[in-house]
Amino acid sequence: MTHGTSSEDWGGTSITEEGDDVDAIGARRTHGRRRGGRLATVGAAAVLLCSGQLLGGHAAQAADCPAPIRTVLDTTPATADRTVALTFDDGPLPQNTPDVLDVLRSHGVNATFFVRGDQAAAHPDLVRRIVAEGHAVGNHTWSHPDLSQVAPAARVDQIERATQTIERATQTVVDATGSQPCFFRGPFGIHRDPAIAGLAWDRGMTVVDWSLDTRDWSSPPNPSPAFQQEIIDRATSPRTAHPIVLMHDGGGYRQNTVAALDDVISYYASRGYTFTDPLGRAFPGSPGRGGTHVVQPGDTLSAIASGYSATWREIYQANRATIGPDPNVLQVGQRLTIPGAGSGGGGASPPPASGSTTHVVQPGDTLSAIASGYRATWREIYQANRATIGPDPNVLQVGQRLTIPGS
Repeated sequence: MTHGTSSEDWGGTSITEEGDDVDAIGARRTHGRRRGGRLATVGAAAVLLCSGQLLGGHAAQAADCPAPIRTVLDTTPATADRTVALTFDDGPLPQNTPDVLDVLRSHGVNATFFVRGDQAAAHPDLVRRIVAEGHAVGNHTWSHPDLSQVAPAARVDQIERATQTIERATQTVVDATGSQPCFFRGPFGIHRDPAIAGLAWDRGMTVVDWSLDTRDWSSPPNPSPAFQQEIIDRATSPRTAHPIVLMHDGGGYRQNTVAALDDVISYYASRGYTFTDPLGRAFPGSPGRGGTHVVQPGDTLSAIASGYSATWREIYQANRATIGPDPNVLQVGQRLTIPGAGSGGGGASPPPASGSTTHVVQPGDTLSAIASGYRATWREIYQANRATIGPDPNVLQVGQRLTIPGS
């Protein structure tokens, strides 16, 4: 979502936004095109989370997307005491995206990438790496036009071409059909008009805005410690406990963003924030992460565990007094303590820290549910058993013996 004055990177309509205003929380207002103001979406989003919208960012990439929240998200739903969604627009670009991914990986943190279809078509290997490393992917149209200035049919084409390209690029990573983007963000933040947002909602995508604009799209074309500090300051000034941070890995020179990212991540990690996707779903696999989870409609202990470094048994043991005798009965709004990795109290035969063990598929098992009981992600289990499972990770056969790799 580059907002600079140059239009040379865009395949669609060029926009000049050098006169944009900034509101009190660092979000830009685009010459009056941002209609309706910011919505108080946290409560509404939490209420609208349905049974499909469970924690577990990895699994969400292989399965159908959760039913979209039919309002524009400025902040994440309050699924934990403190959450933050890091988002990157306009990529992927070879000059920037690998470096962003390297920094995220070094911290064990995941983010959401709103990719342009034309860039995904040009660099499918980078889209595959984004998905393979557990990040979420969003639709940022095909060529980044101002959707308010194109015909309705062209809007549809912009969105659908981007989705199809993302799915094709990720077929070899996820399954035969590829990764469906669960999120949409309009270029220049022009997505509040129901005629635009409705196109995304009708295609199963939640529309995502932001609460913190780092304005890294205005970067000078060279390293600038002063500008890097501006990015850090804007990214780490939340007015809410559930910010969505806007950054860029495409659209121009973004090495100042890369240089600032370490400090941005450290700020939130040191203050106990859980890194989530825009729906507040925690990404699995963050080492040693504990904290608090607020039960949402449709949550189960297995689904909650898939988003943390804990098994469902560990969560149940830590919250038995709150939950009661039946671990299958949770109350919406309950606050559950999530123990950190290795806290004990897990299943009868905890998997070894290294090596592997075997799981026999039971009726109702899914890879996500199986993974929640072990120190492995569903992707790791699928990769270790692809020859047994076949091309579709959602189809398991009762009685199949799956190798569970050590973490």
